[in-house]
Amino acid sequence: MSNCEIFVVSDKRVKPYGSITAHHRENADENTGYVFIRGKVYGIDDVYLGRAKGPYSRVIFAKTYLSKTVVPNGWTNWSYDGSTKDLYHAEYKCPGPGADRQHWAKELTKQEDESFLSIDFVDGTYWLPVLLQQAS
Repeated sequence: MSNCEIFVVSDKRVKPYGSITAHHRENADENTGYVFIRGKVYGIDDVYLGRAKGPYSRVIFAKTYLSKTVVPNGWTNWSYDGSTKDLYHAEYKCPGPGADRQHWAKELTKQEDESFLSIDFVDGTYWLPVLLQQAS
């Protein structure tokens, strides 16, 4: 997602906090994940950026403003009780007061980030032209 705004509203009586994403991959070879680029996360309640839904969960926030609505540790393994060593919860140049992380979250380098910022990550050169032709 590019340039999206996520406004968080939840029921504060419910703990743990909700999460914006819950991604699942069965193995590291699956070329899937959620990528948020140049967006904004804000709201009136607390939220995690994401939670693991399996051992290879992959979510990236890049150049996205993270307000104080993002809880201090940012990410959770929630009900996933397996190893966190293969989780790929990452951020790249995300400003804002909600930018603290747990130990398994990664701060990407520019080189690591570039592979996720291209439309090639979602095979966009294949399906985006088709969608654009259908819209016209």
